[in-house]
Amino acid sequence: MQRYAFSICALRRAGREISPRGQELESLAGSDGLRAHFYSWRGTTGRRYVCSVFQCGEEGFVSDVERGAIIGVARQGGVLRPVCVFAAGEGSRSALRDLARELGVVEWHVHFCAEMEAVRDLAGSLLN
Repeated sequence: MQRYAFSICALRRAGREISPRGQELESLAGSDGLRAHFYSWRGTTGRRYVCSVFQCGEEGFVSDVERGAIIGVARQGGVLRPVCVFAAGEGSRSALRDLARELGVVEWHVHFCAEMEAVRDLAGSLLN
């Protein structure tokens, strides 16, 4: 499994702590039920990628995804911090569990897509 590890400092915007290239979806701000299930990240091109959020422990589903970008996300206090980015289909359930343990992943953010360009765009953005 090819993976990229990195750290990103947090910013404070509108009273909430967010990562420099990620944010909650404003359209879901009033929906407690849906807000926790979606998150967006920006790629180097400026394109916004909406991701489905899966909790640590749901590696079985995440490992079954065949196409897309997978972002392992750690949490420091209330701040989300991406710690790895890789193409879907590159990791088994046990490999994802090991990676989560090693890097402190608490959530898996999955952007479902057919093109590999999204993986490269996100990795380039989140690695800087």
